[in-house]
Amino acid sequence: MNKKISVGLCISLVIIFVTLTFAVTMVASKQIFSGIMNNISQRSQAYQSVDEISQIVSNYFYGSVSDRNQLNGALSEGYVNGLGDPNSRYLDATEYASYTGMIEGGVTGAGIETAYNYQQAQLAVTYVYEGSPAEKSGVQAGDVITAINNTTVTMSNFAQLQNMLYGSLLSSVSVEYEREGETKVAEIMSGFSIPSVKTNIYGNVGYIKISGFYKNTASEFKAAIEKLTEDGAESIVFDVRDVSSGTIDYSAQVIDVIVPAISDNIAVAKDKDGNVYKNKIYTAENSNFSMPFAVLINGGTSGPAELFACDMRDIAQAHIIGTTTAGNGTMQELFALEDGGAVLLTVALVEPRGGAEAVYDKVGVAPTVEVTLNAVYNGGILTLEQDNQLSTALNMLAS
Repeated sequence: MNKKISVGLCISLVIIFVTLTFAVTMVASKQIFSGIMNNISQRSQAYQSVDEISQIVSNYFYGSVSDRNQLNGALSEGYVNGLGDPNSRYLDATEYASYTGMIEGGVTGAGIETAYNYQQAQLAVTYVYEGSPAEKSGVQAGDVITAINNTTVTMSNFAQLQNMLYGSLLSSVSVEYEREGETKVAEIMSGFSIPSVKTNIYGNVGYIKISGFYKNTASEFKAAIEKLTEDGAESIVFDVRDVSSGTIDYSAQVIDVIVPAISDNIAVAKDKDGNVYKNKIYTAENSNFSMPFAVLINGGTSGPAELFACDMRDIAQAHIIGTTTAGNGTMQELFALEDGGAVLLTVALVEPRGGAEAVYDKVGVAPTVEVTLNAVYNGGILTLEQDNQLSTALNMLAS
C-alpha cells in the first residue's frame, strides 16, 4: 500500500533540509575563511618585515645594492634555511644546473681523486682514472698537489681548491704537484665522466666503492659485479663510507641489482600525513646475484647510502661493518623556480624494507659488527693494514 505525506509535512522537511545545509555550509566556509585569513595574516607580516628592512636599507645602508638578483636569491635562501631542515636548501641557477647535471649524468672533472692528509699537511692524489685527462697529463696516485690554478694548497683552502678539479667540458685546471722531490705542472682538461663505482679484488673477495647514487650508478654497479665475478670473486664488500650524494630513486635501482626478488618492497616514501608520496613504492625484481656480502658504513654514510646499507642488511643478510650512520632517512625533491633556481625540499620519510620499525631517520643504521677505525680515515689515505674496517670485512667473507 502506498503511503502519502501531506503538503505541509513536505514543505517542513524541505525547510529543515535547507536549514541544515546552510548551517553545514556556514561552518565549512568559516573554517576555510579562517585558514585563508591566517595565511593572509602570516603573509602580510612576512611582507611587512621585508618592506621594513628594505626601507631601512634604502635610508641608512652605507653602500648600494648593485645586484638585485643576488638580493632576491639571498631572500629565497633565507626562507628555506628558516625551515630548520639541513637537507632542504635553495639553489641558484648555476647551482641548480650543476646539481641536476650531477644527478642525471654523474660527476665530471679531471679524472683525479684527492684527500687531504692532516698528519703531513698535504693534498695527496689517491686515485687517477684510466683514460682520464689527468692520467694523460702524467699525474699519478701518490703525487702531492702543491697548488691549483696558481693558488698554494693549505689546510684552510684545500676543500675549495679540490672543487676546481671538477667541472664541465672545455674547461681546464692548472695543477702543480710534487713527485720524489721534483715539481711538475700539468694543464688538465675537465669534462671527464667520473665513474661512481670503483672496484678491486683481494683474493676471492671483491671490493666495490660507491661514490654516489646517480642515474648511471645502477648500470655501472651491475657491470662491476659481473666483472668481479668473472675475475673469481665469491663474495663482495660494498664501501659506502662518507657517501651522501644522489637520490633515493637511484639508490633503489642499485639495490634492485643485487638483492633477490621479494614479495614486498625495497622502500616506501611516506608524506607528512603518512600516505605514500607520489606513488614512490620501490620493488626488487631484477637480481641475478647470490653470494655473501658486507657493507662498510660510518658517520658520513647518509641518505641514499643509508637505504642501501639498511636494505642490504634486511634483504640480502649482508654484514654491516663500521660505525652508526648519519641518520638522514628522508627524501628530497627539486622544485624549479621562475628565477632559474630551484628549491631542494624534504618531502617524505623513507621506510625501508623493514617498515616503520626499521626507519633510520634521526637514529642512523647501526652496524651488525661495530668496528672503529684505528687510524684517521683522511678521505681514503689508508693502507689495507690501517683500514681495520675493510680488513675485518675481508676476513669475515674469506672465512
